[in-house]
Amino acid sequence: MEFKISEKEMLFENEQYITRMVINRKGEGHDRGEPRLRCAVSITLQVKETGNELNLRANIYWDTNYPKTHLIFTGGSLVDFIEEQDLTYDKFKEYWDKVKRLAANVFTDEEILEYRKMMNIVKA
Repeated sequence: MEFKISEKEMLFENEQYITRMVINRKGEGHDRGEPRLRCAVSITLQVKETGNELNLRANIYWDTNYPKTHLIFTGGSLVDFIEEQDLTYDKFKEYWDKVKRLAANVFTDEEILEYRKMMNIVKA
């Protein structure tokens, strides 16, 4: 998989799919009432074979207790979209799991360190 990242966007591409995540905003946020480091993104997922696209909005959360990212979507269903393309979601999920792991790179080491310091102050 090819992965490119800049301050403004992330691009993920393999033989079948292209996903572009435009970074709209980064900062503090909340997920289920818990403070989190948050990045709001606009996502365009394209199936190369058909050229069809799905546009989504998502929040990427960094959880300091369980250091991983969580993508929370609004505005569409990946499962429905993939099935409408006559593709199997299980195969797509292999690609999408890699996208989610790589999306964690949206947060810099400095941002994560500052967030962890803030969380330690909140806990104290």
